[in-house]
Amino acid sequence: MKKRQKNKLLYTLITSFILTFTMLTTDAVANSEDISSENIDLVILFDEGTIDENVKDIITNSGGEIVREFPELGGIEVECTSDLITTIQSQDSVQSLAPNHVIKLSDEKTGEFVESEGDSNIASADLYEEHQWDIKRVTNNGESFNLESGNHDVVVGIIDTGVDTTHPDLVNNFLGGKNLVPANFKNDSDETGDVNDIEDRLGHGTNIAGTIAANGRTKGVAPNIGFKSYRIFNQYEETNATICASAIMAATNDGVKVINLSISCYELKGKCYWTDPKTGIEYKQNDMAEYSLFKRAIKYAINNGVIVVAAAGNESQDCANRKELTKYLNKLYGKYGFKYDGLTYQAPATVKGVITVAATDKEDKLALYSNYGEDFIDISAPGGYISETSNINDMCFTTDIYSGYTFTQGTSLATPKVSAVAALIICKDKNLTPKEVGKKIYKTADKLDDNNTSKYYGAGMVNAYNAMQ
Repeated sequence: MKKRQKNKLLYTLITSFILTFTMLTTDAVANSEDISSENIDLVILFDEGTIDENVKDIITNSGGEIVREFPELGGIEVECTSDLITTIQSQDSVQSLAPNHVIKLSDEKTGEFVESEGDSNIASADLYEEHQWDIKRVTNNGESFNLESGNHDVVVGIIDTGVDTTHPDLVNNFLGGKNLVPANFKNDSDETGDVNDIEDRLGHGTNIAGTIAANGRTKGVAPNIGFKSYRIFNQYEETNATICASAIMAATNDGVKVINLSISCYELKGKCYWTDPKTGIEYKQNDMAEYSLFKRAIKYAINNGVIVVAAAGNESQDCANRKELTKYLNKLYGKYGFKYDGLTYQAPATVKGVITVAATDKEDKLALYSNYGEDFIDISAPGGYISETSNINDMCFTTDIYSGYTFTQGTSLATPKVSAVAALIICKDKNLTPKEVGKKIYKTADKLDDNNTSKYYGAGMVNAYNAMQ
């Protein structure tokens, strides 16, 4: 198992194409050797609920392979030669197609936790009392625990890097999950395709789980809530959009009530041009099939009554400025053969019903890395922030792999606090719709800066205690 590296820049997942997950700054990590090889991995979209069998025949008759099908979403993942793209695009049933690039983890900012020498104090909640200012902020110093702490009839689905399945703070609330990483994914021989292999190789999923459901030396916002883990990354920090979509579908079909996506994405409404580095041929696309499949999966979850909570992202971007976001995409991905023309929308905020979360620091101010924007942010929560003049305790403290603990920060740490509150609301009233749960979260939030800065905080700071009243 790969030991997670410490003291990095902020946790970033990024695709070379359109998706960006839990972010601050990063170098683009397009896997150019994949798209220059003989076969490329493509996502093809049709009308929702349909798959054209003739297109499948074109691909297989040309020596390609159908890797995965999404009949409910109207999409397929295929491997074929790039010279087949024009033929596929010419079919009337094809709405869009795009290379299914690798999504890579980049550096994160964390701080290693070291027990004091000779410290034998391992009492219940001792680390919560000492370090978890962020959980106390959301729960009114733990008062919400007395009103509602969760149960296992309501399950949160955490789509991330897996979980430390034996962590003492998590084991009592861990209810299983699934591995969505296919066998030998990206030549990773450690991946056998075992659906039960959800052990966290990287740590981030365990960080998220602790923020939601820890109950031991640390506390989550919902310390008795049940959770399931859906692993989408291999040990080399790689995944792709079809794996992500598969995880959302699996969690929804498993009956989870809340999905936590410490994830954010970008949707271009306009034209995208991609130049094949092998042939020099330029392909024009009017839609991002890779993103659209992911978006359709989120809509599938919401339409099935699942509350979806997602991170705003950590690029310090004003996501209401669509033209500047397009410039950002061109700067980030231009060196990989992509060119964008049009308006760019951060997502899944663009998916109706998703709750989008900004991150605040210890002083209830917008964290400098957090994305923001008018009519973009729905709610805020503590994500932590360490500056040159602050200390490690200004970051968030949570569970880590190898039954450990860590300090970390990001919108990815703010998001699960809102997911936990959504789950607690469902524990009180299982008949509420996702829209009604969202309204309750917004209505009971603490107002910040006299409520004059919704572009930074949305409805304000999430408050579990107020939501349980």
